[in-house]
Amino acid sequence: MSYEFKLPDVGEGLHEAEIVKWFVAEGDYVDEDQLIAEIQTDKAVVEMTTPVAGKVLLLAGEEGHVVAVGETLITVATEGEVPNKARGTAEQQIESSEGKVENTLQKKQPPRRVIAAPVVRKRARELGIDITEVTGTEKGGRITMQDIEQFVNEKEKALTPQGTGRAETYSPREDERIPVKGLRKRIAEKMVQAKFTAPHVSGLDEFDVSKLVVLRKQLLEQLDPSVKLTYLPFFIKAVTKALQEHPYFNASLDEESNEIILKKRYNIGIATATKSGLVVPVIKHADQKSIIDIAKELEELTKKAHEQKLALSDMQDGTFTITSTGMGGGLFATPIINYPEVAIFGVHAIKKRPVVVKDEIVIRDMVGVSITFDHRVIDGEPSGQFMQAVARIIENPELLMLDVK
Repeated sequence: MSYEFKLPDVGEGLHEAEIVKWFVAEGDYVDEDQLIAEIQTDKAVVEMTTPVAGKVLLLAGEEGHVVAVGETLITVATEGEVPNKARGTAEQQIESSEGKVENTLQKKQPPRRVIAAPVVRKRARELGIDITEVTGTEKGGRITMQDIEQFVNEKEKALTPQGTGRAETYSPREDERIPVKGLRKRIAEKMVQAKFTAPHVSGLDEFDVSKLVVLRKQLLEQLDPSVKLTYLPFFIKAVTKALQEHPYFNASLDEESNEIILKKRYNIGIATATKSGLVVPVIKHADQKSIIDIAKELEELTKKAHEQKLALSDMQDGTFTITSTGMGGGLFATPIINYPEVAIFGVHAIKKRPVVVKDEIVIRDMVGVSITFDHRVIDGEPSGQFMQAVARIIENPELLMLDVK
């Protein structure tokens, strides 16, 4: 009797998932709770384990195949139910040659269970390494990034001829083809959906943040050094206040009923670049949190994003998104809306620039900002008013002092 392990709903509203990586093959023997695959949902990579032990009879498809919730992911012949033909009989094993017996026994042994975080597994795949060959140095044999790098270094040393100090190359380099799958595939699909569904219009401006630069410096001198207070929490708070004044920016369009839904919660998504691609963790109820609360939560979510430890709940129910190119970014950009939201706010590099203040040229700290909006819901004039509301707050950050703990 075989056991069919069907893809469960691992997240709210999940309909399907893509197979990113198989860790078993048909014919392998697996233990209960053994890692069998990594799947990519709309938001995150999830590790799947088998609930039963036995022989793998059938996999749902190749890597990159999409499986719907409720469809069979893997079929396993449970222990005691594996056909005699697959198991082999004692008499057949005795009649076999010594080499065949050893080969049969090797096939029966389950593959070594590898304990490693998804980001470590991904790094191994990028380097073309069979992670089962790597020895883990952490507790329980867990493989770390350092173990991967050490494995690569040892292989390179082995390939380096003595006395040359470098590895020889005997074949010309060929173009590399990288399959578009997993998170990168989801990003591509969402970008196309957003761009071809919502008519995008972008507005650009720059704010004088000289007061903000001074205020942040003063706060850093008073705060616990463990608090990482960047400029972004101030913008999150300022944008949240502007959303309360201009509710059509904190909205979505129900295309079936042809209704604009004005959201009464302020959940701010933060576009975050990682090695795997762009993810958008969400700061829930930003209107009810202080700048320091937001700073702490932002740091925690960013860390989880880079370690690929974000839960689906960390990235759900966003109502508005902010994207920041950071200090190394350019002056302006025109970001794509995080559909089905109706607008996205961009914060770009803060740089000292000559500006005219009361008919005099002075040096001020200026930041480039942008707003991209869905023209089906928002027009140009409200867009300008929204930007003015953010500017009024961010250029006078003392207005936020009551929200700082």
